Amino acid sequence: MSDLTDLADEFYAFSLAAHPTDLMWAGKLEHLAEWDDYSVVGTASRVTRAREFAARAAALEVGDDPQRVALRDTIVATAESMARGATWVTELEALNPKMGVFELALSFVDNFPLATAQHGEDYLAKLRGMPRALDQMAQVASDSADEGVVALESHLTASADTVAAYLGSPEGPEDRLAAQAPPTELDEDARSAWVAERARVISEVVRPGLAAFEESLRALAERGMPDERPGLVHLPGGAEVYRDKIFSHLLLDRTGEEIHQLGLDQVAALEEEYREIAGPVLGTTDVSEIYARLRDDRSMRYTDAATLVADAEAALRKAEAAAPEWFAVMPQTPCLVEATPYGAMAYYSAPDPDTGKVGTFYFNTSHPDAWSTYELEAIVFHEGIPGHHQHLALNAENQAIHKVQRELHSTSYAEGWGLYTERLADEMGLYGSDLSRIGMLSADSLRACRLVVDTGIHALGWSREQAIQYMVDHTPMDRGHIEQEVDRYIGLPGQALAYMVGRLEIMDMRREAQERDGFDIREFHDRFLRYGSVPLATARRQVLAD
Repeated sequence: MSDLTDLADEFYAFSLAAHPTDLMWAGKLEHLAEWDDYSVVGTASRVTRAREFAARAAALEVGDDPQRVALRDTIVATAESMARGATWVTELEALNPKMGVFELALSFVDNFPLATAQHGEDYLAKLRGMPRALDQMAQVASDSADEGVVALESHLTASADTVAAYLGSPEGPEDRLAAQAPPTELDEDARSAWVAERARVISEVVRPGLAAFEESLRALAERGMPDERPGLVHLPGGAEVYRDKIFSHLLLDRTGEEIHQLGLDQVAALEEEYREIAGPVLGTTDVSEIYARLRDDRSMRYTDAATLVADAEAALRKAEAAAPEWFAVMPQTPCLVEATPYGAMAYYSAPDPDTGKVGTFYFNTSHPDAWSTYELEAIVFHEGIPGHHQHLALNAENQAIHKVQRELHSTSYAEGWGLYTERLADEMGLYGSDLSRIGMLSADSLRACRLVVDTGIHALGWSREQAIQYMVDHTPMDRGHIEQEVDRYIGLPGQALAYMVGRLEIMDMRREAQERDGFDIREFHDRFLRYGSVPLATARRQVLAD
């Protein structure tokens, strides 16, 4: 296997070096001092090399060995995804106010297990390099705007407002960018010196650089697109770019029109489930009334962060206890629940056995009343167990598979699994009440509407308001939450499609497997998870192999 393993090693190293900013999600120490090269030349170079890796892997003979097939397929698909998804990332996605680079930095700036003096130096170098990286992003975006490709005016303004809010916060120990713990191996004097140097860098380098970045964003916003035309289809060549974005997240060839109709069908089917499950609980089978009750009844909202954290912890521990009956192999790495005031409503950071970092389910508690009591359990099961922690921790612990499969995740595999497990949790009897089962439907509504709205925006030319109104009409979510969701779809084209498309693919595999004699759900799950994050087409073959 050395030919394939050598190529995989080379591709893994390339992938980490290509996007060091993304490594903040997992707190990885590789390339700690670096940021992405956001230049046009840098992007083009990465695309060329990714296509070369895809071609080299595709040319290898791997025989029938399932591990070789899985690794080869993963390299080919991941490299193609990198190449096809690279267009306009700096211009649109990196500047997005919800999931952009600066928001990412605020969310994960303290996520690194620093140990050595070199780790500390690298971290300080990262802080020093932040203004240059942001300036490069702004310059690329400005040049792109000259060619007619520019983000929404409202998004650019919102990103500038986020920077301004940070700059308006006090310096010192409470500064968000000063939250990282010092390296553990430093003595007391060295730790104090490191902390002092970090404060100086933030004050004298980072904050002035951010002030310049804010100014660039506001200037760019003056040329930004209006909310009436938020989609890629309105940009030159945008329809083709969107098709590439779809593939980059799904690793499946699908058109926007196909996915749009799939979403409409899913939304219609869910309405029948609302009548069946929510009708008896809420005393009405009128779907619009059900949505309104779930949206507007303030008694079904959290009022404090402590209760939210306690309920999330309880749901996770309940799932841990039940999971062995459904999974042949359980992760040894624990899953932590951690509240945060930053980033998306909920997200998961994978463990890293090399550094001892555990898996962590983060949820934003800055506004507890944004969380509905009925939706919490579905989100915990998606992000924790049997969802992301189950598959990502098993991946991290599985030394039989290459790091390419353990760490370079396919969006449709990972998020399809997360959504699949929300329904699996119902089979496992994990939901504590029929009201929480309605939360499962609410989560499904969100993902089904994503198919309609993401494609509506980027393939069919919907306005921002049209997208918002569709979700108001077809989910129980409140308008404020919906606006955040729609802004995410605008800024990250195609990513939100991966959840429902991936889930439907997994369910289809399971239906076919269940038609065979001797079906065992633990074996099905083991087969799906055994080879790590592979393309769904490869997963189908491994699940259904004789």
